[in-house]
Amino acid sequence: MKAKKAALRHKIKGKRLLLDRKEAEAKSKIICEKLLTIDAVRKHRSFLLYYPFKNEVSLLSLFNELKKAGKSVLFPKVSGKELIPVKVNSLNELSPGYMGILEPPETGRKEKPEVVFVPGIAFDLQCYRLGYGGGFYDRFLSGKEYFTIGVCFDFQIVEKLPVEPFDVPVKLVVSEKRTIRRKEWNC
Repeated sequence: MKAKKAALRHKIKGKRLLLDRKEAEAKSKIICEKLLTIDAVRKHRSFLLYYPFKNEVSLLSLFNELKKAGKSVLFPKVSGKELIPVKVNSLNELSPGYMGILEPPETGRKEKPEVVFVPGIAFDLQCYRLGYGGGFYDRFLSGKEYFTIGVCFDFQIVEKLPVEPFDVPVKLVVSEKRTIRRKEWNC
């Protein structure tokens, strides 16, 4: 199982890294526009975003729209093996943290998000996610009732991922071309 996941990570991460910056920005903008039309995004008040790493989908324009709408926006702070959601009022508050990814200061205000935007290397048609392998999001999401939305470029969606018992699916996966809903969720 680990070998299958490692091979898939390597293949899709490589493809994502080769994506032209302007194309990644254009696709990210389409994804952010789609996210703003989802009922869960329109009706909830607090959101956990992430800072894009190694050519991930950028949600920075979504950050601006959510702030304009008076919503509470959080970013993850890595502390040991845990993700801690910290409120952010400006992207200027972020600084390099775990793996060089921009994150909020540990002294920031911690809040519980209602909606969590989840990055990933790959997602499948059942809304399972393949991350970098550290388990941060699986631990953070396990046993909690967040509305979870996986975001990725369409080429990151595969038919079926190798899944282990600790893997936590998201409720929706949104790419620039499609939205996939987990069967048991009506959203």
